[in-house]
Amino acid sequence: MNEKILFLSPLPPPHYGSAMSSQMCLEILQKSNKFEVKNIKLNYSKDVKDVGHFNLDKIKGFFIVKKQIKKLIGEFQPDIIYFVPATSGLGLIRDSYFVKQIKKFSGKKVIFHIRSRITEESWNKNKKIFIEMLKGKKAIVLDKSLVEDLHNLIDKKNIYVLPNAIKNELTQKEIDKILKKRKEKESLEILFLSNMDESKGWLKLLLACRILKNKKIKFKCNFIGAWTRKEDEKKFNSIIKEYDLKKEVKYLGKKVGKEKEKFLENSNVLVFPTEYKLETFGRVIIEAMMFGLPVIANGIAAIPTIIQDKKTGFVLKNNTIQEIAHSLEKLQNKKLREKMGKEGRKRFLQEYEIQKYKTEFLTIIGKV
Repeated sequence: MNEKILFLSPLPPPHYGSAMSSQMCLEILQKSNKFEVKNIKLNYSKDVKDVGHFNLDKIKGFFIVKKQIKKLIGEFQPDIIYFVPATSGLGLIRDSYFVKQIKKFSGKKVIFHIRSRITEESWNKNKKIFIEMLKGKKAIVLDKSLVEDLHNLIDKKNIYVLPNAIKNELTQKEIDKILKKRKEKESLEILFLSNMDESKGWLKLLLACRILKNKKIKFKCNFIGAWTRKEDEKKFNSIIKEYDLKKEVKYLGKKVGKEKEKFLENSNVLVFPTEYKLETFGRVIIEAMMFGLPVIANGIAAIPTIIQDKKTGFVLKNNTIQEIAHSLEKLQNKKLREKMGKEGRKRFLQEYEIQKYKTEFLTIIGKV
């Protein structure tokens, strides 16, 4: 008889890394012949700009989820509870309540999939909540460096390290065609692909573009993602006007699916200078690697284990505007771009493609 799993996680929409990775995990479990799965969507944000902010939809969503948990635990009687918790703010308080509710109605096994950092600030503020929620449970983390975030609340034998992964969408013939087309490009075609929140590094890249222009380096830079604040959009446009970057820099809005893939295909470097305090992995990095793009990214959380510095891209030590610009200057070299892109594609297929992930993920869930 198949084990029953109750799957609780944020899911798209809106589209952001953690939710999309959770959607992938849900689909893996649903397609497996070993498990029977019911899921509850924890997030009720309608747009990326709503994430982390309090509103009426979220109040309604809280009571909907509360009701669903009670109903499904009673009717479905799951053997395993899979839970992707928030690790800060109101989301953490909400999820700690749901965990208490789960304990009240079910004594079954719980595994947490930790997809965001537990910062020192959040730990100091919410220590009692974390102890009550996590102590003695099992957890999946995205990198070895993130184990210490759990503050020894979970025995190391019950912590599983599983880096993110995505499905390979390109055949060898398709990637060869993309790489051949890139060879024809002389100038840098830079891509920023993330939510347009300043903590994700768009401002630093934009100011690095100013340095490139002052040095008369040929480049184009496309910014893709949803704005989280109108003030930031005004700031972006003001800087473009002030430094006369209109010809070189474009903001192209939010793109998903095939539209997004077109920009990954037509660019020749991805820049991700994130300083987001809950950053863990940077899913966009492996998306770029799938398309054979060298990646320049800030060396925080798991990022230094994904990018092989000076081999598949550049890991930024200090994440300064000057360091970003200097790394981009180096990638004016077409042969270096091509070499790094090919190495990144190779590493993606070896380490971050979904087939390997699927096997390891199902093995972990089978051990719970």
